[in-house]
Amino acid sequence: MNQVQWDLVNEKDSPKMIDIYMDQAWQDAYCYSLAVEETENEAQVPPNLLFAIISGSDSTLEAMKAAVDIGSNGLYFGHGVKGLSQFSFEKEFQFSSEKGKYEKFPITLANGTKALAIVHDKVLSNEEYILSFGDDPAENLRQILGGGQYGLHILPEWKDCVYQELVLHNYLERVDFYKDPGLFQEGFTLLRLRMVEHEADALISKLIKAGKLQFPKHGKGENLHDVVDLNSYMTNYVDDMIEKISAQVMPTHNPMEDEVSEHFSSYKRELFPVQAHVSTAIAKRLKHEDNFIIQGEMSTGKTTMLAAIADAYHKNKGQKGYFCCVMVPPSLTKKWPEEIKEIIPGAIVHVITKTESLIRYHSEWIRSGRVKPVRPTFFAISFTTMRGDSAYVPAVNLQDNKINKFGYYCPDCGQPHQVVESTDTQLNESGSEVIVKVKRDMAENEFGTSRRVADSKMPANAFCSECGGSLWTKSVPNRYASFREWAA
Repeated sequence: MNQVQWDLVNEKDSPKMIDIYMDQAWQDAYCYSLAVEETENEAQVPPNLLFAIISGSDSTLEAMKAAVDIGSNGLYFGHGVKGLSQFSFEKEFQFSSEKGKYEKFPITLANGTKALAIVHDKVLSNEEYILSFGDDPAENLRQILGGGQYGLHILPEWKDCVYQELVLHNYLERVDFYKDPGLFQEGFTLLRLRMVEHEADALISKLIKAGKLQFPKHGKGENLHDVVDLNSYMTNYVDDMIEKISAQVMPTHNPMEDEVSEHFSSYKRELFPVQAHVSTAIAKRLKHEDNFIIQGEMSTGKTTMLAAIADAYHKNKGQKGYFCCVMVPPSLTKKWPEEIKEIIPGAIVHVITKTESLIRYHSEWIRSGRVKPVRPTFFAISFTTMRGDSAYVPAVNLQDNKINKFGYYCPDCGQPHQVVESTDTQLNESGSEVIVKVKRDMAENEFGTSRRVADSKMPANAFCSECGGSLWTKSVPNRYASFREWAA
């Protein structure tokens, strides 16, 4: 990027700006940072936008986002010339954007200004460009080389050497770009990485052989030549891996040292040692975490362990009685009560087959004063039961409006529901693509008796074509104004 000059004008009273012509009007946005990628033939193809940080009115930002989204060559970078009442734009160079290649998100600058960041996918994904906001771009480079694209484990003490070598071999270069000196101090850099995987592998190997990159322990890695697959690697180095993991990770529960929960000794059916240790470990972990996953093959006792975990968790808190809701597939609603009663003494299990039963139990519990349970109380509910909902019925009928005649009129906007017969893409006055739809009122025999979100054999009828409001409503015996009224 040698042809673009970023410092033509850099005065306090001449803020940098981006200008665009959109919807028959010129829109100017203040620019706090801008980077572009120059093309081979800049005389015919302007530089391509990499990222920008801008601010302005809502209409200006919307115009900028629209221009970037559709891919525009009519973007201009320049500075403002202070006038009597506002800044007038003075162009410095033209640039373009690629269609559908940008992410946009709001940010707050150091001075409190609300701004919009527009970033190219190549910068976000670190495929070719590396955006560094700290004082250590070598660390950012180390993380990129350790990612999925290169897969190189660069030790922290190697990063400066690797950074310098990449610059020396022209694999890495700093990219000039504009940044507001009042907002962005040193450390905000953009790097361009021109290197493929095999080149990275060869360079790191060369640096290791030359002794520029030293391992913490003596060795040249000859044993790696004997590794032919993952299984052999795991077999040969399992002790080393266990030693390293043990030094870095402290388990919540160590089955070699810690005892299982003392409450398990009162169970009617004794848990297997592995089940007891897993249940104890997770019950401990729930003091600090909100969720967990037990993954195991069939017949490993997952149902038993989950019941034991719930019991141990509450017993650790000093609670003899508690509520526990278990949501299971329909095929397990009978198995769970048997498993729970088989191991937890005095447990009460309610099998909920209808939402009505759960509502009735909850209402009675509210009326009785929200009494705390004195025994373990489980609710086994099928997820199909909880997923059930009231029926949908049409909220509209065929009406005769004297102006538009027959139609299904939306209860929200009052317009008749339309059916799209065809679509066509056209260019508007500003050169933007717009979709023109040919529509008509829905006929009597097209609404039907079933709710359709999308067009199928019959046109969609779930939502109003004009305002998006629902054309259907739920049919329930009683409607309540609030949860309090429902629970009363």
